[in-house]
Amino acid sequence: MDFRNFRVPMLNSLRVGPYDFPFQTNAPTQEWLIASRLENQSAYLTISDTSAAVEPSNGDAPEGLMEQNTIVAVLADETDVQSRFLMLRHLPRGVRISGRFFPADGAATLSRTQGKLRLDAFGRHAHSRGTEGGASVLHDIPNPAPNTEGAINWHFAAEQRPWTPQIQRTKDNEV
Repeated sequence: MDFRNFRVPMLNSLRVGPYDFPFQTNAPTQEWLIASRLENQSAYLTISDTSAAVEPSNGDAPEGLMEQNTIVAVLADETDVQSRFLMLRHLPRGVRISGRFFPADGAATLSRTQGKLRLDAFGRHAHSRGTEGGASVLHDIPNPAPNTEGAINWHFAAEQRPWTPQIQRTKDNEV
């Protein structure tokens, strides 16, 4: 796998808590994420939630995963086994993503072992909702304003899982 050009599902253990106290979180829940780096934009990591339920299964990701809300992070440093990223409050000009941009403060570490990816991240967000060109958008609020109960902190511990679209793309590339 090319670690600068991928789109993979990850089973995430998500913990959330109050915006101002990142060390306080609830018990973990599970969710499906899609992580990606694209060859022409490899300086950026995208992390998207999918709104897909986690069902008891053999550990494979469901086929219909699609990006919903997408965090964008820029590369801070990289070695052969690990890449660290800083999450962004504003979508960089010219960067295209799947899903709705999700402004966030935080950091992500993407590590590689035995050909698989692991994502560890923490961050927080506060948004106001709006529309732009008829589409729903989220605007960053640097310091939570009153009535922003949606302002939270969160921690990710995610591992790459097999996925039919991922397997199919690999087979197509080998032909």
